Amino acid sequence: MKGNLKQTKGIRRPGQKAKEKELAQKRAIKEAENEEFEVVHQNRNSSSDTKRGKISKVRDRNKRKLKHRYMIPLMILFVLFLIALVFFSSYVSYTYLIDKYNNPVEIETIYIDPETSVKFRIEKGATSEDITRDLYEMGLIQNDQIYKFLSKFNGYDNMYKAGTYTLCQGLTYDEIMVILSGTPETVKITFPEGFTTSQIAARLESNGVVSADEFLYAVDHIDLSSYPFIPEVSKDRDYRLDGYLFPDTYEFDVQANVNDVIYKFLNRFNEVFLPSYYKLAESLGMTVDEAVILASIVEKEAKLDSERAKIAGVFLNRVNSTDETLHKWQSCATIRYVYKKLYGIDLVNITLENENEDDPYNTYLYEGFIPGPICNPGLKSIQSALYPETHTYYYFVLNAKDGLGTHIFSETYKEHLEAKDKYG
Repeated sequence: MKGNLKQTKGIRRPGQKAKEKELAQKRAIKEAENEEFEVVHQNRNSSSDTKRGKISKVRDRNKRKLKHRYMIPLMILFVLFLIALVFFSSYVSYTYLIDKYNNPVEIETIYIDPETSVKFRIEKGATSEDITRDLYEMGLIQNDQIYKFLSKFNGYDNMYKAGTYTLCQGLTYDEIMVILSGTPETVKITFPEGFTTSQIAARLESNGVVSADEFLYAVDHIDLSSYPFIPEVSKDRDYRLDGYLFPDTYEFDVQANVNDVIYKFLNRFNEVFLPSYYKLAESLGMTVDEAVILASIVEKEAKLDSERAKIAGVFLNRVNSTDETLHKWQSCATIRYVYKKLYGIDLVNITLENENEDDPYNTYLYEGFIPGPICNPGLKSIQSALYPETHTYYYFVLNAKDGLGTHIFSETYKEHLEAKDKYG
């Protein structure tokens, strides 16, 4: 018999539906509880972070308050320290200036202990810092910073002069500054007319200015671009500056720079050799160097100033003569120069053997102007070479009988021989 009941799958137990419904309700409750736990946990974490942030902010605020609390006293103490320092510095400066005013340091009153004295040199261009460093390294000052401060404070920084000074242990900083801003130690030396370059070098060394070897080396290697009258280098010339180291009295710095010494000689030559002298030499058919060479021989031959120009005229007559046998000057002064240079011998009487000594400076063997001057001539000899006396003499011989150094002048070789026989 057919009815209206729906077809079911399987067999349903009595009460099963109610159990399923109960399980579903429990699951829903569990899920709700889990969700509530998560929300509560999240809220707790959030609350903890907030609390920590608040605590950190409070700590930072407290630190800032503490810092500000101590900052003000520290600043007050610092300002007080600065004020005290200013007052102390002012007091020290005031007492220093008062003492300096009441007891000024005079160069004459400074005592230099000979047992601890040393030479202190300030080079050209040295700064105050350079000088302070040198003083400190030599043990002449104990505190370089204090010295630098006092040097600037007293206005000495631009007053130090290049040169050599004598200092000693135990000097006050003020005494050192007074000495170094004063006049450097100098030595006055006279170089006679007719001194050779070697003689000048030896005299400079003996007076403690420069060594002879250093001077002679510099003579041939110094920069001469500012002195156009100096001749070019010649292989036969003994020293390039022969004849141009003008003889005079000079004042040199002790332990001077060798270049400064040489330039002082050359500057003096440039002063005395007037611009008009260049034209005079040219008018006589000579270069400046040839005029100086002639002057150097006149310097050594002449005994009387009145005869210098006459002797210069003799040599120019010979060199300009049409007679080639007269072109050799045959000056005994050149033979003496050669022997002194080669053998260190001061010849008095000239022999035939001496006249045949082979050297470019021997005017008995070689014609005309020799390679360079045989000495450094004085102004009178230079002027005699530029203003030679016009005459007809070709020879001269020294008159040894009157004791004055008078020369006998001759026009011919025959007259010359007669004068030699007569006067010896």
